[in-house]
Amino acid sequence: MRPMEERRSAAFSYIHFLGTGGARFTTISQIRATGGIWLSYDGFNFSIDPGPGALVRMKELYPPHDPATLNGLLLSHRHIDHSNDVNVLTLAMTGGGRQKNGTVILPEDAITGNEPILFRFLRSKVAHLTTWEDGKAIALPGKASVEGVRLIHHGVDCFGFVFRHPSMPTWGLVSDTRMHESLAHRFRECELLVVNVTFEKPRPEIDHLSISDVECLLDELHPRMLVLTHLGRGLSEADPRALESRLSTARTSVIMACDGMVVELSDLSLKEPAITASAKKGDDCP
Repeated sequence: MRPMEERRSAAFSYIHFLGTGGARFTTISQIRATGGIWLSYDGFNFSIDPGPGALVRMKELYPPHDPATLNGLLLSHRHIDHSNDVNVLTLAMTGGGRQKNGTVILPEDAITGNEPILFRFLRSKVAHLTTWEDGKAIALPGKASVEGVRLIHHGVDCFGFVFRHPSMPTWGLVSDTRMHESLAHRFRECELLVVNVTFEKPRPEIDHLSISDVECLLDELHPRMLVLTHLGRGLSEADPRALESRLSTARTSVIMACDGMVVELSDLSLKEPAITASAKKGDDCP
């Protein structure tokens, strides 16, 4: 039995990075995939920020992730590299729109205004449609909860997440944002921190984090593991081992995520990635 197949056959909590690219030029070029994260958490399945290709990435795995087994979708913000596949995955979660099922948590402006991104006919099929509120914990299926953390990103509603479970490490996701003074404080309890990092150096006119910002965060935060994802075009071409060595500290192991990477949540260990069709091209984890 292959490693991923073994792990899926038992109760297992893990983060599977379907895609580790982000921002417009990486998304357009697909230097890295942009499928977001598949989260299996306490026996329940979630898609986080399903950007372009999320469904395809799920189906090309061996064994595949079945989107019909999704229990929920979590959306940090409405931008296309985070939300492109939200409707098709909601369709899968609700049995082709024939049954009321699942949870969708998303920002208010993703379902209101002139350009709502979740189709109206699908909203009525979602059993629990919820919008993020800063600092409010939302119960997930099972024993887990997730707290929304308001971020600052180009005028749209944008949230990071802090996940809590009584028998697993607390972990967080810092989605797209500019650096601000309360950021480290809001994620202080996380033993694992996944951070969307787009640039090597700060670009003050653009609301995305840089490697320099991560260094500032690590002056205040000391998670056991920090994972870099949502990498822009420049960072996609960087030497991952050199960057990890530069950023890691005595208290924090820094990992530059690759497409297909798996983190087991019970012990925060890296696992062998699933086999994908794209692995034949050499663009998944080595």
